[in-house]
This record gives sequence, C-alpha cells and structure tokens, in this order.
Amino acid sequence: MKLSALVLDHQEKILQQDSPHPVVAFFDMDRTLIQGFSALALAFEAILSRQPGMRRIAQEMLVNIDRRDGSRHYTRLYRSLLASLAGTPEVDLERLGERAFSRSLGSSIFTEARQLVRYHRELGHKLVIVSAATRYQVEPVARALGIDDICCTQVKVRSGELTGELLGTLCYGEGKVTAARRMARLHGASLTDSWFYSDSSDDMPLLKKVGNPVATNPSPSLEQQALARQWPILNFCSRGKPNLESLVRTVLTASTLASTAAAGAASWLVTGSPKRARNQMSSFLGGLGSAFAGLEFEIDGTEHLEAVRPAIFTFNHQSYLDSVIMAQLLRHDFVGFCKRELADHRLLGPLLKAHGTIFVDRDAADQSLCLEQARTALLEGKSLAIAPEGTRSATGELLDFKQGAFYLARKMAVPIVPVVLHNVADALPKGRWLLRPATIQVTVLPPLAAGDLGSLRDASKVLRERYQAALDEDWLRSTRSTNLPMRALDSGVSTLERSTSSR
Repeated sequence: MKLSALVLDHQEKILQQDSPHPVVAFFDMDRTLIQGFSALALAFEAILSRQPGMRRIAQEMLVNIDRRDGSRHYTRLYRSLLASLAGTPEVDLERLGERAFSRSLGSSIFTEARQLVRYHRELGHKLVIVSAATRYQVEPVARALGIDDICCTQVKVRSGELTGELLGTLCYGEGKVTAARRMARLHGASLTDSWFYSDSSDDMPLLKKVGNPVATNPSPSLEQQALARQWPILNFCSRGKPNLESLVRTVLTASTLASTAAAGAASWLVTGSPKRARNQMSSFLGGLGSAFAGLEFEIDGTEHLEAVRPAIFTFNHQSYLDSVIMAQLLRHDFVGFCKRELADHRLLGPLLKAHGTIFVDRDAADQSLCLEQARTALLEGKSLAIAPEGTRSATGELLDFKQGAFYLARKMAVPIVPVVLHNVADALPKGRWLLRPATIQVTVLPPLAAGDLGSLRDASKVLRERYQAALDEDWLRSTRSTNLPMRALDSGVSTLERSTSSR
C-alpha cells in the first residue's frame, strides 16, 4: 500500500526527532487509531447477543459514550457503568470484544495509523496503546497492529465475574500520565523522548508531558490548543464519515448491478451469443461500476493481464468491491468463484448466475461439482478469478491460501496470474456499505507456469509469500526514500499475546 503524503511528511518529522535513547510511541485508541468509539461497537454486539442483561449493559454504554466533560464527572459515569456490569461473566465481555473487532473495529483502523505504527516500529520505538477503554476493547486492536503493550482501565474480576469496581486508577486524564510514566520506566525511556498521538483535549495532561505531542484527528478544542502550541496536527481520511456523496455513489453502484444484468440479457437477445452477453456484462460492471464508485486505478504489471489466456487469476479478498475491480481488470472471457450464499442474494444472485459464476459451498466435503464446472470453463477458453484465501480477514492481512486454484492450474496445465489488491478497503472496508472514492493500487505479478508449481502445499505457501512481498514493496520504497534505518520485525510472540493466553 502506498503511503499517503500526510504520513510521508510526518515520517520526516519523526526521523528528525529520533533519539539515541529508548523511545516510546504512545497512541490513544478511539478516534486516533480507529474511526469512532469502540464502546459503541461493543454496545452494538451486546444488543445483538440477546443474552440476559446484555441489553441493559448496552444501554449504559450508549448513554455514557462521549460524555467526557471533566475528569471527576467522567469517573463517576465510568463507575456507574461498571456497577451495571457487576456479576457479568468476564468471558462474555471477551467474546463481545472479539465479535466487535471482527464485525467493525478491525475495518475501522485508519490506514494512516497502521503506517505510522509500522514506521515507529521500524525505528525501534516501543509501541503502547494508552486508552480509557477496557482490555476487552483494546486487546484485539493492539493485536491487529502488532502492539505489545497496552495501558487501559482495569476492572476487578472475582471467580470469573466482574465485581462492578475499578482495579486501580481510571486510565484517563492524569491517570494516563501515571500509566505512561510506568511504561516508560519499564522500557528505560523518558517521556521527554516519547511520542503521544491523541484526538482529545482530555489527554492534555499527557500531551503536555511528552516531548513529541501530535494532535491526531483532533477535536475542535484540541485543534485550537495544538495550533496555539505549534504541535503537529494529523487528520486521517482513509476512514472518513459517511456523507451524501457516499450515499449517492453507493446507490448508483448498486443500481449498476441490476443494470448489468439487464444489459447482458439485452445483448443475448440481440446477438444470440451468450459469450458476447457475458463479456458485455463484465465491461458494464467494471467500467460503469468503477466510475460510479469513484474508483481510479494505479496498475503495475498491466501487460500480464492479457499475456496468457485462459489462466487462473488469483486475488487477495478485501471487500465486496473486489468483483467490480476484477471485472474492470479482466474485462472479458472469465468466470468467478464465490460463496454459495450469494446465489440466493436478491440483487447479486441473478447477476452472478447470468455471468456463469461458480458457487462454492465452503462447508461441503465434496467439491467435485465446482471443479468440474471450472474445468469446463477453462476448456471453453474462459479464465477463472479465484480468491485463494476463501474469505476476507477483519483487518486486511493475508490469510492462508487454499489449494484449489493450484490443483486446477496443474490439472488443466494453465498458468496462475497473481493479482495483488493493495487498498480496496479504503473505498469499502469490511462490514461497511457506503462507498468512498479512492485510488486503488493493483500489482499484477508475472504468470506462474503450471509445471513450476511443485506440490500444492508448497505452491500455496510460495504464492502467499509473493503476495506479501508485493504488499510490502511500496512501504519499502517509501522507507528508503526517507532514509529509514530498516530493522527486522520482532518475530516472537508479543507480550500481549502471552499475557492473554496465560489467563
């Protein structure tokens, strides 16, 4: 993924301030690392769970969201919320936190935040999330960003149930200063050499203590104070709030799906050619759908899209927009694979069926019908578009590659053409429905001959490594351009993961 100009500019400031002493980079979480409030996502999951008492807990969470008008008042609100949680099994909150992350929080992490976290890590800085939220909200986000240490509000647990009381001090206001000092001492660092990214003037106590405060997606109050103190200000835009333009683009793109099916049917009636009708549908969906969605493309390796056909085009699954993007890239004579559930979708189902899509029941032990349909399509000269991960991850990182695409390539002696999608989630993150304009970066790697694949297991592993290398390439170019002293990432188990698994 290419780094934004905002991040590149800020990287220069980080490098200029880099200290020979240990450095800690502290990050607030809500509206700093993620768009919105983690408590809102947790409350939503509590409502959906329909467990006894969860609706009451959700109501308390919703009432208390963003009512921070003074440390004493916020502490009182927090204690009231905790009192309502007394007797709740801790495992219920752990599950709510993981579901909230999977459904919404994972996709709400700002792309720019990921880039900054990675840059600080490459400089050897210690990374810490410091948040007033509980570990049930913070730990999944920290794990996704590879942040080992967290400072958050702790709650008392007895015999596996919450007691309704705080454990220690609320990690808010001056409480964040205490927590940050403790963490800095742990790493042999000082707050003078540290960084702190926050959106809220509630964090002024810690912002004033660190040597490198950064107002990040600041509230009006914090922005005013940051301007007066000449602090850096960062406004992330990769996870912006829905607006009228997003709504209009979403409606127009959705209408394109219905129009595509109609255009294909009309072409079939006029020409009598199913092949021409399907190619017309592909062109219509890719071209018009991309235009309505506000997608522009930067493609590296375009020549590989037409070099050898038929072929099996693999792509990393990021968003519902993948189908529009692959249609724009491949344009003609291809069929896609998708999960069986979409065959019954009121809008997508008829379109996918008309295009000859191969539906996969991921729970079925016998996939012989899908394989036979794929074999027939290849014999007819059609290419296949397959996402070897089989599903989307919550955060966009690569999942393990399944072996079906490699089996077909070797069985039918056709090449695999890897298509790497870098940032589709900037236009439509997982779990979201409103589109945002974006420039989609695509890398098309050279075709892999069927005879060079080796064993299916080795082939899937090697191809995944190539995808990861391509996803990292823009980052590496950017870090070289800022003279970043590259360090190997820690491959060990994080302290956060160890502490979680030891419970």
